This record gives sequence, C-alpha cells and structure tokens, in this order.
Amino acid sequence: MRISSLRLGVLLLGALATPAFAQMPGPPGAVCLCMKQSVDAANADMSAKNSALGAARAELDGIDQQLAAARAGVNVDNPQAVAQFRQLLEQRDATAKRAGGSALTDAQAASARYNEAVAAYNNQCAGRPLPPPPPGPLSCPMP
Repeated sequence: MRISSLRLGVLLLGALATPAFAQMPGPPGAVCLCMKQSVDAANADMSAKNSALGAARAELDGIDQQLAAARAGVNVDNPQAVAQFRQLLEQRDATAKRAGGSALTDAQAASARYNEAVAAYNNQCAGRPLPPPPPGPLSCPMP
C-alpha cells in the first residue's frame, strides 16, 4: 500500500496539530457562564455576611456608647440601677461574642469562598467573552 506524499503530509499535520488543539486552554462557554453564576452567588453571600458583621459591630458600638453614658450616672446604692447596668453589660458581652465570633467567622468564610470562586473563574475564563445566556434558567452543577 502506497501513501501519496500529500496524504502523508495531511496525516502528519493532523497528528502534530491534534495535541496542540487538545491542549488549548478554555472550557466551553457554558462552563464559564456557570462559573460566573457561582462568583455572583458567592459575592451575594459575602455581601450578606459582611452586612451582618457590620450590623453586629454597629450594635456593639451603640451599646458601648450607652455604657459609657450610663457608667457615670449609675447609683451603686440603687439595686435596680445596678441590675439595669449589669443587664446592659451582659447584652454587650453577647453582642461582642457574636461580632467577634460567629458573625466574623461567617464573613471570613464567605470572603474565602468568594476569593476561591473568583480565582477559579479567572484561571479558566479570564479574557474570554461570555456567550449570551441561554433562554430560560441556566442549569449548572452544584460545586
């Protein structure tokens, strides 16, 4: 069996080009759309968690101001005044625990998830135009 030089050239060209084509970076557009959707969801979650942290810190600041104002005027001989001041201190402690604990941890975790989603998106999709979204909801696998 004799192969013509033209056929041999086409076969060699095809064989050489296939690995380069297979190694070309870039997922299909739908994958980038799903990754963009994941980035948007992570951003919304991060914003909500940061808002909750900001609210907890603002509440803590408000209680600190109330304590500062009340501290000078508390009549230590009045058990009811002392009890109200202690209640405000307990409220401050609970708020400080939330602002420095769960709210802070939640905000940090949400920021880390957002940063990971952005890094993954940038790694695979940066510089590529997104295709128009398909009609109807986009069906993306859950991460």
